[in-house]
This record gives sequence, structure tokens and C-alpha cells, in this order.
Amino acid sequence: MNLLEIYHRRSKALERYVRRLLGNGADAADVSQEAFLRVYAAELGGQTPVSEALLYTVARNLALSELRKRTTRATDAIADMDALGAIAPGASPEAQMEERQLIEAVELAMQRMAPKCLEAFQLRKLENLSHAEIGARMSISNKTVERHITRALQLCHEALAEHEAGGRRPAVRAGGQQP
Repeated sequence: MNLLEIYHRRSKALERYVRRLLGNGADAADVSQEAFLRVYAAELGGQTPVSEALLYTVARNLALSELRKRTTRATDAIADMDALGAIAPGASPEAQMEERQLIEAVELAMQRMAPKCLEAFQLRKLENLSHAEIGARMSISNKTVERHITRALQLCHEALAEHEAGGRRPAVRAGGQQP
């Protein structure tokens, strides 16, 4: 069976498979198309025989790569300590008070972190080390570093949500989601 036949028979199923991995339809469509393109390039180059198994393997690897990128982007963008910074001189007393409260909320989140989680978070946010550098320094895998940082960011979000709710901890649904 050639790639065109596989595409006609399996494109929707492949996209559903990738959507289950990524949880996002738009990204699933992109990853599915990229998988077909890569398998097509391999077919043109005569590198490997085309099969559904190859297509699903390529799609799975691309989806996992996308998930790793998301984790890195989230780690870099969410709860950046730089955004809190020092309290701006000349800001209104209300703004200074709000900034102090935000800093206190993040400090509270840091107190709730397990020691290894806190260490990974500090190395990432304060020393700006990469996941690989953190893993090497802490003698843990990159995946474990990602889990620690993800958990740290989750605790920061919870503390900030608690702050916004006026000091009350927000209700949490089963599975850790807020209503």
C-alpha cells in the first residue's frame, strides 16, 4: 500500500489518535500533516518502506516533541519571577501593596513545594538553567525536572488564584481542575 492510499484510509484516524495525545484539534491536524510529510520524504528518499505503523510512530514522536515544547514554553512564560520583580519605586501605595501581596502569594506557594520541586523551580527561575542543566545538577532526568517545574507552577497558580479570591483557597474539582 502506498502513502496516498494510507492517507485516504487513515488520515482522520491518525488525527484522532494525535488529538488524544495532545488534547488539541488544531495541533493534532498540524502534527498529522507533518507526519505524512515526513513519511512522504522518507518514501521519496527510499530510506524506509511506508507503512501505517511507520506513520503512527512518526506522528507519536512528533506529538511527544510538541508536548515537550509546550512544557518548556509554559515553564518559561508562566509565573515568571521576573514579572514580579522588585517593588517599583514611585508606584502608588495601592500598587506597592498589591505587588507585595503577589510576592507573598508566590512565597507561600514556594513554602508548599517539596524540597526537590523547590530546588528545580529556583534553578529554573532564579538561575535560569535549562532542564538539562537542572537534571545534571540534581542528578535527575529531564522528565523529572519537567514534573517538578510543572508542579511548582501549579502551586504558584493556586496561590495566585487564592490571592485573587481574597485569601480563600479556590475550590478544586476532581482531577485538580478549578471550577
